[in-house]
This record gives sequence, structure tokens and C-alpha cells, in this order.
Amino acid sequence: MVLLPGGDEHSIVEMVDAPVLHSIRLDQWGECALMRWSDDPTAILLCGTFDFEHPEMLPLLKQLPRVLRIPHTEAGTLNQVLALMVVEAEAERPARQVVLRRLADILFIQIIQRWVEIAGVERCGWLGALHDPVIEEALRLIHTQPHQPWTVASLARAVACSRASFAARFRARVGEAPMAYLTRWRMQQAALLLGAQPSPSITEVAEQVGYRSAAAFSKAFKRQLGAAPKTYRQ
Repeated sequence: MVLLPGGDEHSIVEMVDAPVLHSIRLDQWGECALMRWSDDPTAILLCGTFDFEHPEMLPLLKQLPRVLRIPHTEAGTLNQVLALMVVEAEAERPARQVVLRRLADILFIQIIQRWVEIAGVERCGWLGALHDPVIEEALRLIHTQPHQPWTVASLARAVACSRASFAARFRARVGEAPMAYLTRWRMQQAALLLGAQPSPSITEVAEQVGYRSAAAFSKAFKRQLGAAPKTYRQ
């Protein structure tokens, strides 16, 4: 299994000096493509893409290596998901695309799980923070209560830690300061609210993500996403 988190252009070859063929026809359905070279192939290649609404706001993607390779194991759960995807891709069933997308979601999560196991928690950046009970609780509070007027001091109190110790520990585990993470999370939630139907007003969105002033919210939103909330919604 190979994952390219940055979507890098690439070639798939049997050997380093093998010629690259550019005219292979793919049996493709949406974001999933299944490649067979004969009726009885020695290998089947399953390719696909994962799409994120706001990839620049996902700390996970920043932590992943440019090429993430998962070695083959006979009894791995990844193989079971891949086998299901192959069966579903070749079946002429209704809602096939829906099933493939759900399986792709599971596949992505399992790839990340396996990568953490292989690389080790200490080398997995943001994901390693989830193994620290103090930082895990702080992240839970930020994720579930973004509307709260959090400060570094109030978050530190909530997780029973000194302010200086918490700030240093958070940055070391997550890779950025607590308030920077909180702001990015708030803007991610705001973007979802702005795209909802029916969409709340700018003032209502600001309040739901922890801003007392629509002007302050709009300024922070534009700084993070490059467009004012009203423009983004349009």
C-alpha cells in the first residue's frame, strides 16, 4: 500500500529501469480505478483518491511523509478492505459508488493506524498527541466546545496542568501553539456552518465558534481561508 498525501505525480513500474506505458486503459468508477493486465493477472492494482474540503487546515496531512508505504502482510485488515473494494468495484450493483466511498474512508483511517504502529507514536507528530492524556483532553475540549472563551490559562486549568507546562507540552505534541490550533479548528467549523443549508447569519456563525464580534470573526476567517465569510459562502 502506498499513500501520497500531497498527491505527487508518480509512475508505477515493475523495476526502476522498466519502460513507462502511458496508454493503459483504466476501468474507472469515480475516484476509484481497478487495473488488470489480463483475464488471469498475477497482480491487480487498485488506485484511488481521497478528497478533503480544506486540506490546508488538516494538521494530520502536514505530519505525514511525502510517500507513506505500508508493507504487505497476509493477515492484515487492510487486505480485507481492499478485497471488499475490488469485489464492489467489479459488481454491477446500485449504489456502488456510495459503498466504495465508505470503504475508502475506512481504508484511509486504517492506513494511518498502521503507519502509527510502524513509525511509532513519538515520530507521528500530531497523532502522537492522542496518546498523551493531558493533550488528548485539551483537544477534546477544543473540538467539542469551540464556542467557549478559551485561553491557554483556562485550558491548562481544565486539564489540571500549569500554564507554562501545558503550553510547552501542547506545542511539542501537536506542533503548534494551543491558540493557533484553536483558531484553525474554529475556522474549520465556521466553514462548515457557512456551507450548510439553511446557513446561519455571519453573526450566528461567529457566536457558535467563540467570537463575540462578527468583525473580529470575519478578520480571523479571512486570514485563515483567504476570503471573507460572505464571499466564501457565495
